[in-house]
Amino acid sequence: MRKLLRALVLILPLFLNSCHSRSSGVRTLVIGIEGTPANLDPGYATDAYSEQISRLCFEGLMRFNRKGALVPQLAESFSLHNKDIAFTLKRGIRFQDGTDFTSGDVAATIQRVINSPEYSPYREALSHVKAVVLQGPYNLVIRLKEPYAPILTALTIGIIPHTLAQEKVLSIDRLAGTGPYRLYRYSQSRFVELRAFPGYRDGPPLIKRLIFRIIPNDLTRVLELEKGSVDLLVNAVPPDAVKGLMNNKHIRVIEGHGNAYEYLGFNMRDPVLRKKDVRRAIAHAINRQAIIRYVLFNQAEPASGILPPWNRAYNADIKRYDYDPALAGRLLDKAGFPEKHGYRFTLDFKTSDNPLSMRVAHAIAFQLEQLGIKVNLRSYEWATFYNDIRHGNFQIYTLRWVGVMDPDILYYAFDSHSVPPYGANRGYYENPEVDRLLKQARGTLDMDASLSLYKRVQGIVAEDLPYVSLWYMKDITAMRDRLRNFKPFPGGGYEGINKAYIGKDFT
Repeated sequence: MRKLLRALVLILPLFLNSCHSRSSGVRTLVIGIEGTPANLDPGYATDAYSEQISRLCFEGLMRFNRKGALVPQLAESFSLHNKDIAFTLKRGIRFQDGTDFTSGDVAATIQRVINSPEYSPYREALSHVKAVVLQGPYNLVIRLKEPYAPILTALTIGIIPHTLAQEKVLSIDRLAGTGPYRLYRYSQSRFVELRAFPGYRDGPPLIKRLIFRIIPNDLTRVLELEKGSVDLLVNAVPPDAVKGLMNNKHIRVIEGHGNAYEYLGFNMRDPVLRKKDVRRAIAHAINRQAIIRYVLFNQAEPASGILPPWNRAYNADIKRYDYDPALAGRLLDKAGFPEKHGYRFTLDFKTSDNPLSMRVAHAIAFQLEQLGIKVNLRSYEWATFYNDIRHGNFQIYTLRWVGVMDPDILYYAFDSHSVPPYGANRGYYENPEVDRLLKQARGTLDMDASLSLYKRVQGIVAEDLPYVSLWYMKDITAMRDRLRNFKPFPGGGYEGINKAYIGKDFT
């Protein structure tokens, strides 16, 4: 009897592991996304779809954790000494092409962005690097031209092998990082396929293939999830479908505070919109609460600025623009646009052809027309719309910042030096005091002093109103119940999916 028990003790773990591998290691996970990634190269990804997919394939010296704090990733440790940052790298890491990760790869990746004529969201920050001094394969010092606080955020850039960093343009099949998944195939406007990296340092992912299916239509995405041909939607569920999915016994829905910030942007070079009273009138004419309730089905929270209340740099004491159509009318009269014969003036309003974006735009357009502003609403597929916004080809538009964590987003969005292609000040907003405070904030390594300066910037921007703050969309994750052990990352990322697995299919 004892021999039988001993045999069972030895055999049972093997049996359980065998069952686990059959249910968790051989499946494909299909993830539905709304739009087409613009550029999956980690040095040049600017849109949310590209960044969220790229983070599964490429890793940086630093990363943001679930609480929004910067922590080491490929770095073992680091120390700051005024204008120098000394890094010790983790050992034993390999790239997906089989080569070893060393300090030379970090230096080559940084130089690639600095020297490239192509636009990179990291280029401005990395231009503050004076030199990268290698002190062996696992030690380096990044020397700055001057003290520069946002450099650690810039060092979240995905590192690629030095042999590839010499090339300006890399095809999908040649890109290699150190992440748990590798880019495998990209069919334009259809899907992106990732394959598990068996040599990943934390163990190979349990799910071997990830397919990101590009499904622009909201109804189609939800139907595909309900019938099981899509397994996961992260911040890609239309608000009116959330309740129905919650009632589906085969689908789990997880809600959380989001940091996806929706705003209405102005072209500050426009002769009408450069008048602050016009912008203030538009802000007071928008009934955010009504749109949140009836269009977004309460899947959003009102916003007062680009940084949400749970961000460490959030300023609660800034000017707000409550719904007040009577005040809005008086402001337009004051600005020289009385309502005498029909409309006061006409605005072109651009948005993407995403159904939810269009519903929001129609609601805002209706409210502005009640004020006497004629609105020509124009919708475009994502790539065309985004290209127009980046090139300043608009009067007003709605867009969303996704995954905002670092308060230095204020520089990227509002500093006068950040106009495209060098940043995202797409409305050409200028304020010398904002520029001065941002420069000061970026030049101090004292966290408390830096946060105080960023809060002052938020106050000035709220007064000047280059954006009308609308709302923060809640994080909504909907998944089939066969997907196990996936915890949504704040802001809509897929980090941690390599630890998830697929159990039995109950459909």
